[in-house]
Amino acid sequence: MTKPSFLKQNAIAFLIPFTLLLALVITLNSGAFSTHQSQLSVFITIDFIVTIPFIYFLLIRKRQISNLTIAPFLILCVVVASYTIPTANQDTLDLVKTWLIPIIELSVFSIVILKVRKAIRYYSSLSKQQSDFYNILKKTCASIFPEGAAKLVANEIALIYYGFFNFKKIRLKANEFSNYKDSGILTTLSAFIFVIGIEMTVVHLLVIRWSPVFAWILTGLSFYSALQLIGIIRSVPKRPLVINNDYLHLRFGILSDTTIPIEAIKTIDFVGSSAIDKKNKETKTLSLLGEMENSNIIIHLKTPQHLNFLYGKPKSYTTLLLSVDDKHTFKTEIEQLIIR
Repeated sequence: MTKPSFLKQNAIAFLIPFTLLLALVITLNSGAFSTHQSQLSVFITIDFIVTIPFIYFLLIRKRQISNLTIAPFLILCVVVASYTIPTANQDTLDLVKTWLIPIIELSVFSIVILKVRKAIRYYSSLSKQQSDFYNILKKTCASIFPEGAAKLVANEIALIYYGFFNFKKIRLKANEFSNYKDSGILTTLSAFIFVIGIEMTVVHLLVIRWSPVFAWILTGLSFYSALQLIGIIRSVPKRPLVINNDYLHLRFGILSDTTIPIEAIKTIDFVGSSAIDKKNKETKTLSLLGEMENSNIIIHLKTPQHLNFLYGKPKSYTTLLLSVDDKHTFKTEIEQLIIR
């Protein structure tokens, strides 16, 4: 059974408030309102800025929707009221714009600061248990934001952190293995950045003659793609492969990762010593770059596992291809854990 989407799970929390907003707009365009504008305007304004936002709050408070969404929803109500309530009857609404909006902005700012402090404390407590920044970051964001937003925020922070701030060289522990020195994959990705730079310049010069705005939009998208590649490239050495007693943690920087229970591993072999069915949908490559990765290890599983990506849904696999710099030691240690 598939898990219901976020919108399906929370449809009622959005449907009721927007239905009430629509009902107020219809009322404002009715004959009854035209007859009693001065008397009804105050009550309708209160419904816009108090009643409906409060109902929205009651509907979301026990759901996976951030309470901070009340602020943009209230602003939406004020905007709708501004365009639908006659200008001559907006005295109460003008007071709201003058006093309530600044209070909302200050409140949201204060809440964000408190949540950031909470995140810092949470990060500090997690860092004592594990050293992988990206895992800590995802758990920290999950403690603050809804599921979808948490992943998006974590990914964007990780791209910036690995791309431009983390310059410390890590020292591999006995159970950690690098996966980029012999494959040449980082050189390939760096070449992609060079190609993006050339393409960005040429396309910009051609399109700007037709539409300057569209040209700068395309340039911005290309620049963002280059920043993503820089973050991924620099994250690969920072996130080695890890072998624990019960689990195998495989990562290609922040681009993809998977955790395999040792008991789920059927066999591990060198590429070339084991048959590979490349057309099999259950065969995946850790780096997502297929043959360009120059994989030298193949892992066959007893049960399907999931490969997680920076963006998009996880994919199931029973055979995984990857590159390991010290492939002999890596294979030997896993085989020892399998037969223990």
